[in-house]
Amino acid sequence: MKRSIYILAAVLVLSTSCKEYLDIKPYGQTIPKTADEFSSLLNSTLNNIDYGEAYIVGNISSVANLECYADNLEASLTQSSGVDYIPINISAHLSDKQMNYRWLYQCIRDCNIVIGNLEERDTRLGRDVLGTAYALRGVCYYELMRQFCEAYDADRASKQLGVPLVTEFDMEAKPLRSTLAETADRAINDLKEALKYDIQNEIYRFNNDVVTGYLARACFWSERYDDAVVYADQVLTKYPLLNGEAYRSMMASQIQRTGNMIFKSGILTTSGDQTGDDATKQYLAKRPVSKSFIDLFAEGKQDIRYDISIGRQRVPNKNIFACLRSAEMCLILAESHYHLGDETKALEYLNLLRRNRIEGVADYTSATLPAVNPQDRIQVDARGNALTPLLYAILCERRKELFMEGDRWFELKRNGCPEFWVAKSGFKYTTYRFMYTFPLYLTDTEIVEGLIQNPGYENVE
Repeated sequence: MKRSIYILAAVLVLSTSCKEYLDIKPYGQTIPKTADEFSSLLNSTLNNIDYGEAYIVGNISSVANLECYADNLEASLTQSSGVDYIPINISAHLSDKQMNYRWLYQCIRDCNIVIGNLEERDTRLGRDVLGTAYALRGVCYYELMRQFCEAYDADRASKQLGVPLVTEFDMEAKPLRSTLAETADRAINDLKEALKYDIQNEIYRFNNDVVTGYLARACFWSERYDDAVVYADQVLTKYPLLNGEAYRSMMASQIQRTGNMIFKSGILTTSGDQTGDDATKQYLAKRPVSKSFIDLFAEGKQDIRYDISIGRQRVPNKNIFACLRSAEMCLILAESHYHLGDETKALEYLNLLRRNRIEGVADYTSATLPAVNPQDRIQVDARGNALTPLLYAILCERRKELFMEGDRWFELKRNGCPEFWVAKSGFKYTTYRFMYTFPLYLTDTEIVEGLIQNPGYENVE
């Protein structure tokens, strides 16, 4: 079914100030009334996700960049010819990240108009549209939290800076930053609200399985591990782990959502649409996989992920995905149980994943877990505690499983924001702690009195 192409009879004011891009200003024309008309506000965003967008769910290019910022690939060994496209580290893109902020709020603006004005709330279409608006808004606030706020600290979250919370259509509103706890609450509550509408039509993409997966992510990121266990378990129960050829087939599909992928962007692209994506993969092939990543595969090619991930001459072999898979839920369960003090359950989920990835592997026990590698970039957990062998093993499996899915950068942020540097062409490129938190849109901080910019970006342009 094709999405409605109804043209909204209003002017979208997309200027540079916060209050303008958070809202729509009609100029004497008709505001949507029916659910079908309101759905057009969301269809543009949904269409962009289906064809691959960089800001809300991500696409091949944005995920490739995240991999380049982190340490799964060896920046210092990048072949120099024709690869200026590839960032050496995050510093090359920090100013550009302001646009992520702007586009996420533009999506929130459209969701707010639907939530605040849609009257047709009891029909199947109305429920689908309203549920999608809540789901998208929740996902946007989750991404704003991950990208534009410090790593969550449950002991300080009521004092850490969140982002401005905008939940209704108000042309005069100039919101200041909430607390990080309030931002997390907003994301989680919106996603919970979306579940109530039980989105049915496939074209709206954010069905209850997808929303539940995002709830697991949001609760996990905000250290609400009890809740993360509940939501992750629901998804993993419905989408059990694959292994062998079924897993290999799923990972070989660049475009189609297959296997136990619950959600995936770019599913409507074709080979003819992928010129830019193909170029990204070709460029990325010029940056070798890091030795620290290769060393994680102690079982070598017994681990099905080895050949999927690493090609000859250390070329990154795996397709690049912006997706949600049940394997991530298994990892969330393992780590959440660990933080809740149930190491038996943590080991259970860790071993479940390993049995489905490594041929003939013996289960880990508390006595056989490998020691923490003192050279690993991550040395403390999300709560600032030194890594134990069990948690280190969980993080290593996560790093292998979610390679080329844009996860490692946020794992570095979540677990201590380690500073590190790489050398290239005689220059030293340092990733400083503050760089894990991206700058707010500069114009907003200039126009909205009292809106605090993130540390390190006071003079960003």
